[in-house]
Amino acid sequence: MGRRTLTASTLTFHQKRKRNASSYAPADLEGQDLLNLFQNWANDLGVETSQDDRQQSWVSIANVRRFAPRVVLLDLRVGYYGEPGEIVDVTSGDTVGTILDDQAPTGSNRALLFVPKQGPTAYYLAEESSRGSAGARVLRLFKRYFSDYTDSITMTTQTVTESEAWSKGAKLKEVEIRLSGHSADIADGPQVEVGTISYVARPERRSVFPGRLLAQLHKKDVVGELVSVPDLPEDRDVYVTMERDGRTKKFILGSEGAPAVREVLNDAGQPVLTDIELLETCSEKVSDMCSRNSDVWISDWSRLGKHGDE
Repeated sequence: MGRRTLTASTLTFHQKRKRNASSYAPADLEGQDLLNLFQNWANDLGVETSQDDRQQSWVSIANVRRFAPRVVLLDLRVGYYGEPGEIVDVTSGDTVGTILDDQAPTGSNRALLFVPKQGPTAYYLAEESSRGSAGARVLRLFKRYFSDYTDSITMTTQTVTESEAWSKGAKLKEVEIRLSGHSADIADGPQVEVGTISYVARPERRSVFPGRLLAQLHKKDVVGELVSVPDLPEDRDVYVTMERDGRTKKFILGSEGAPAVREVLNDAGQPVLTDIELLETCSEKVSDMCSRNSDVWISDWSRLGKHGDE
């Protein structure tokens, strides 16, 4: 399977068009629970609503479930159209089909909405694959719907960076640079196809890198010097392994501006997390985010049980 990463967003609510506006708890939006409101909306979302001709993207919600007492899980489909082409068997190189400009090769990913019974913030976590992130598109659609749904409440969404949610106080243990799609012609021998080349840097004398290094890893010259490869191509992926409180996680960084850090759920070639494994990973992440905002996520709210599918 392909690589999957995870992004997180917060959802907060306050009075519309009011100075010093009062905030609303997501579980009580003038008597409406965000969890029920979102689940009902997602069940009613039509295919035509999820097509974006400007970006030529297509998103579909395949299934909506109350996966735990305070968690809704979406099974999603995402793809892009507008570019005709051939479907090729990568093992043999044979063409096995064609794609027209109004057809979208799609992939599946998931999104979860966590709504605490009390507190000012809900949390939306979206899985991203090589096909894109259907979850991000669904959140934008729901935000537009919510704006029309009520004249008195505004919903504000904000992407949470890992530097805020997890990596603050964590130690940078390893940096890996991956390059893809390279090949080499060996003299008097066959052409060698190389799927991925990796360069791994670890501290020699200390077990961790300086904390300031993380913010510099989007710079080509910095990562090139780190792995002693001065002329790195632009199509590179930068992974970091970090440790905090005895736990180790791997993240992938963006290459432009400040690093946009996304947690790696599974690497290329590894199995995709099951729904239960994804729920456990996201619950831990939500708990971390809550603790940094002086809020609390009670474990029973995301624990599977007799109420899990209600």
